[in-house]
Amino acid sequence: RRFNLLITSFPHFVDRFRALGVDAHYLPLAFDERVAELARPDGERDYPVVFVGGIDPRVHAAGTALLERVTDAADLRVWGYGVDALTPDSPLRSRFEGEAWGVDMYAVLARAQIVVNRHIDVAEGFANNMRLFEATGCGAMLITEAAPNLSDLFEPSREVASYSDPDELVEMVRHYGRERDERVAIAEAGHERTLRDHTYGRRIEQLAEVLEARLSRRA
Repeated sequence: RRFNLLITSFPHFVDRFRALGVDAHYLPLAFDERVAELARPDGERDYPVVFVGGIDPRVHAAGTALLERVTDAADLRVWGYGVDALTPDSPLRSRFEGEAWGVDMYAVLARAQIVVNRHIDVAEGFANNMRLFEATGCGAMLITEAAPNLSDLFEPSREVASYSDPDELVEMVRHYGRERDERVAIAEAGHERTLRDHTYGRRIEQLAEVLEARLSRRA
């Protein structure tokens, strides 16, 4: 209650903060378009399917199991942390390429044809992580979970692809791996949407509107 306003990228947190008597506003995460220029502009997309993130099953049990399913369907390559915690027979061990941080991570995304995304539990089924904007911002096709707010960020099936369960994800990875034209069309549309609506420049404009509206009420 010491704060006048809380800004959160979790849409489901806004009402919870307000119920505590604290003003709150939803503002999605974003992408810095300068990163794509550093990553590998106009480079060859020679990674068919990519995941970047945590693969420690003690922390991401469902997400790690999901990725293990994908290894049966595609040439999945994994960069991240937590590999030492995988079971000895996990198929992700043979697909692990090491850790990638900062510009190195963006370089991986810039070489990916498809980026598989999954959220952690705190997202509670909502679309809200950096990979949504990092993958599309770097021009890869994004396959992410279906979510009630996903259409507020991207148009499903045109700008990104969304799955409802592991079987659907596996089928999508197989389908878009075969259908290059469909994959490229979605990747290009998602890239355009991120550079138009999901940059930090756009977010600052939105934040300014939020702050100005509240300051005018206090005047």
